[in-house]
Amino acid sequence: MPLVIGKYGWMKGIHLLWSLSNESLTSITDSYLEQLLKDSQELHDQRYRLKKESRPNGQEQSSGPQQVHGDTANVNTEPLSQSNLLGEKPWFQSNDASVVPLYISEATCAAFATRLCQSLKGTNMPIPHLPRSRYTDESAISSSLYTDVQWPGLTALGHIIPSFHLALKKDTLDMLHGVYQRGDFDNPSIKCKYFALFAIAQVFSTPHDLSDTSSVPGLAYFAKAWSLIQVVPERPNMIHIESLLLLAFFCQFLNRFHSAYVLIGNALRLGLSIGLNYNIPQTQNLHPVAREHRIRIWWTIYVLDRFWGSKSGFPVQIHDEDIHVDPPSISASETYHDQFSDGAYQVAAIELAKIIGDTTGEIYCRKISAETFLHREQRLLTQLKQWVRSLPEHLRLSAEKPNPKHTVQMHLQFNFCVILAIRPVLLHVLTLKMKNQTKQSMDSISPILITLSEACIHAARHSLALCVNEWTGGSLAIFGYSFPAFLFSAALILMISSLLPLGDPSDLTSAETATEILKNLSLSDSLASRDLYERMQRVRQCLHDSPIYSTSALSHGPVDNVTNMLPMGEESDSESLRPHQSPNNLQSTMGPLEDLGHPLFESNVPYLTTEMALHQPTMLDFLTQSHVDIGLLDPVEMFNDFDLAFSMSST
Repeated sequence: MPLVIGKYGWMKGIHLLWSLSNESLTSITDSYLEQLLKDSQELHDQRYRLKKESRPNGQEQSSGPQQVHGDTANVNTEPLSQSNLLGEKPWFQSNDASVVPLYISEATCAAFATRLCQSLKGTNMPIPHLPRSRYTDESAISSSLYTDVQWPGLTALGHIIPSFHLALKKDTLDMLHGVYQRGDFDNPSIKCKYFALFAIAQVFSTPHDLSDTSSVPGLAYFAKAWSLIQVVPERPNMIHIESLLLLAFFCQFLNRFHSAYVLIGNALRLGLSIGLNYNIPQTQNLHPVAREHRIRIWWTIYVLDRFWGSKSGFPVQIHDEDIHVDPPSISASETYHDQFSDGAYQVAAIELAKIIGDTTGEIYCRKISAETFLHREQRLLTQLKQWVRSLPEHLRLSAEKPNPKHTVQMHLQFNFCVILAIRPVLLHVLTLKMKNQTKQSMDSISPILITLSEACIHAARHSLALCVNEWTGGSLAIFGYSFPAFLFSAALILMISSLLPLGDPSDLTSAETATEILKNLSLSDSLASRDLYERMQRVRQCLHDSPIYSTSALSHGPVDNVTNMLPMGEESDSESLRPHQSPNNLQSTMGPLEDLGHPLFESNVPYLTTEMALHQPTMLDFLTQSHVDIGLLDPVEMFNDFDLAFSMSST
């Protein structure tokens, strides 16, 4: 019986084999199987010819073997596009066939560090991706369940930083007083919520003690709350959703990205089930505090979803068109100041979270877009420019007085969003520089790409200045994820800047300052800092071994000894940069925090912000170009060929 394999030949063949009886299966001859393989090969060759003929200009594809794991970004001369940025295939890491491969998002700082190492190497040799290996695993959480924890004093909740609306302030304290008065310490829902609150309070109130690195503070309370939470209640209530948010927020201290993402997803879907994304009609006669609480809890879900999305590269779990609820009320903060924190801050955080979600979705996702890459860059930077201009005065950075911690963190998040949007362009410029190391001029680079790169470098310098100011003032969070991520992302950009004519060699010294702070944070058992410090050490080694290093200004001049400032290994007898000490190496290269001494900065502005980079003449020209002009930019290539080898672990 002849067998013809056409468009659906394999499917028909499978159905045929399933329909055969056992006797028929044993009668299949060797020649029949050989014919099957021959027809299959002919079909494969035919499809290859058709695909080859359909390529424009007869563009060839490499006939070499495909990587089993890893992602390869094509070298081409197409305009900046999603294919240039992300490559043809999703990026997975998998060396162990017995373990499920894990997705690596190009939006993560770890992925960008691996790309940077590949570019610095200047070859197509595989560069191993360093996985996220330091996190509190399930066994450590389970063992903490047996730790005896007590209900702490009523003052414990005073240490929680009010960056997010996680619970009503007065009602939470009143309920806690009632628990103590009644001696009702066994209610599972209440116990879960307060143990999660106590965990956050403990981690924020723990002093900087490098001698005790046994575990993350608050882990025992977290483990108790974790064991009490019900994942899928059929009738959720606000206390349950609050508990999910508190646990998701604490996951940053344990470096557990996936757990946080799942917890936020559960809170989101339970919120949808009770309609948190809609306004409750006035006919429901709900108390204004309860109404505003619903609104703010929803927007906290939204902000945390975007927060983890920007740090871990996960897609947002709900889109703006599905949200029909009012923003937080500023007047409610004034009328019920004992229940709600500053409404203006909440609104600004929500708007910034929206832009961050758009950035990861527009720059790093694989959806097909009718817009060019630079057009999307233009729209995102315009949104960021409008956001910072709309800030009320009390949420702007001040040079005259200390800035509140949550305000500093919001501006660092703004800088991070600028870096996240532009750093693929900066890496592309470095790749072009690597191709011709003898040229110091940037004449061959499009002025728009230079403008974008300068804005990215500006944001990194300002982020580092803010982080150093927090560190030397003793207010930088030891165990959180945000500040280490801000330091790490800024340091990577400054390393690139030190190699480019549009940057400054002294930026490498500033990057070393960030590395030293990460080292000190890692000594306090900050799991995120340990991971990021290890990645930074690998990038530094790649920089030192890079062929561009020997031809750059880094190999001689005033920063000649910069690679010897810090050891390549974990151990060091050198003096570490400690809190409350003046970071001399930063001041010598960047100047005082009020004047970083760079041509991009305007000396008549009392306190430098990344907003200034968005007001440079060339940037303003870019932001006001028409869509047609954007589409007529000179074609550029985004990345070199990247062959990436991975080890099996979590991202």
